[in-house]
Amino acid sequence: MLRKPKSRRLTIFLLKQDVQLPNDAIEPDEEMNWKSLPLDPGVGVGTFFWKWKDPRVPEWVEFVSPLIGAVPDGLKTASASGLLVIKVGERFFAITFGYGRSLLNPDTIEPAFGLKVCLNRIDPSRIRSMDTKTYEDVVVAKKTQVSKNSNVPTFGIDISTDILRAVTGIPRDTEFARALSGADALVVNRPLNPTDLITYCGDLLAAFSESTYKESFSWIDDLAPTEKSIAVQLDAMMLTQLQNRDTSTTYLAVPDVIEWEDIDAFQIAGARDIDYDDLDLNRYLGDLGADVAMLSLDLLKRRAVRVRYSRTGETASKWKLYQCIVSEQQMSDRLYVLLEGRWFSVSEDLSHQVNAYCDSLPSSAFQFPPAKNGESEPVYNKRLRDEFPEQLLWLDTRVERPGGASSSIEVCDILTMSGEFVHIKRKSASSTLSHLFAQGSVSAEAFIRDGVLRDKIRTEIETRPDLVQREKWLALIPDHEHVVSRSNMTVSYAVITHSRGTRSWLPFFSKLNLMQHGRILANLQVNITMTRIDIE
Repeated sequence: MLRKPKSRRLTIFLLKQDVQLPNDAIEPDEEMNWKSLPLDPGVGVGTFFWKWKDPRVPEWVEFVSPLIGAVPDGLKTASASGLLVIKVGERFFAITFGYGRSLLNPDTIEPAFGLKVCLNRIDPSRIRSMDTKTYEDVVVAKKTQVSKNSNVPTFGIDISTDILRAVTGIPRDTEFARALSGADALVVNRPLNPTDLITYCGDLLAAFSESTYKESFSWIDDLAPTEKSIAVQLDAMMLTQLQNRDTSTTYLAVPDVIEWEDIDAFQIAGARDIDYDDLDLNRYLGDLGADVAMLSLDLLKRRAVRVRYSRTGETASKWKLYQCIVSEQQMSDRLYVLLEGRWFSVSEDLSHQVNAYCDSLPSSAFQFPPAKNGESEPVYNKRLRDEFPEQLLWLDTRVERPGGASSSIEVCDILTMSGEFVHIKRKSASSTLSHLFAQGSVSAEAFIRDGVLRDKIRTEIETRPDLVQREKWLALIPDHEHVVSRSNMTVSYAVITHSRGTRSWLPFFSKLNLMQHGRILANLQVNITMTRIDIE
């Protein structure tokens, strides 16, 4: 009687086509700190790599010992890493065990292999979780799970701004797998004999080549991988900018969802082991000093970004610097973005939609004077108040929300006599325009729906000494007994920047974010303007 194979949870990577030998898949930093054995010739072509760390006393024992007066006997931990590299047809697959992912060279991994297999094979009505990222001047990573299998709308995905990075669901054919999770790697759960692994990987390769995903997930093609020849040109453009310390369209971001509470500091190779609280491109380029002119693509792809863990004090190489770069480049009337070490072209439809929306936004009716060089946003706002006391009301203060809510609302920075609620931000490499746009939509909704909040604002206006035209300002803030006239209300965004052009001074993902919040304001039936404030 044949024994039923045991159910296995396997993490499987497809390696790039230029991987010719199993050893090509090994991370160069690992040097020779591993052992290996070839596959049995009767099974196929491949190699199993492994390494281990000797048992040691966990770091937390030192903290506990004084409380119990002794060090517990035999309390030690050990870790092991395994990596199986096998050839299937003309391609190599890598299956990781334990901490085997640390052995694998990230440059050899076929991007989005697991995601593509998942989207081609899962039942769109039986999705369990979705991981998305929203890129702007900060990267927002979200993992959304549901209590039972559901379809895409249940997850609240905004297909215009959220980029799908991973998905978990149930396949249409449960013989293929009981469950699938896919990002770069594919995580499968199914009964499998070890001798059937090569055959199964052949099935995965076929699933990777399908285009079934277009039926339910066609929007993921809004970002399409670029050809290598184009990527080479884009890398050269970005590299020249970095050598000249130009970070206007480039910044650093953690490429994975991480446990922030366990991170003590980041370190970036080339910066003399300096600790970084966060990945900061401008500071890193400054720390390089004159060496910034020597930056090369090879260095960006070889230099490690390390993480020091607060729990153990150990430092581990986590990513390559190139994987942490987010950049936007325009070439031949096409927009390209570098995300997680891969260049993508933005679909013409999405690009046109975003640009058309942003170009359609009018500027504020108020003529903002230029900001002074080096003038901060709060100082600029106060200068506006002093120069235009009869036209502008300075409201750059937070109003506590009623009802015991823990958060407070900044209704706007400046209120104009024509009813514009102005939100001002100085655009710099470290500023977050995403916060500016969210502030406008959140505060507008609160102002419209929360009469007690409006009463608090009115009280603040009434108690200000020497306020010019107090009654006219109060007329713009209905009390809780009256309804806000939405058609007369305008949310006005104003960005202080050196950049020129129409909306080209905004990065693409900022414009995408602006469009999203503009739609929220449109649903509230509120007007919106977008203004650039020049710097002298």
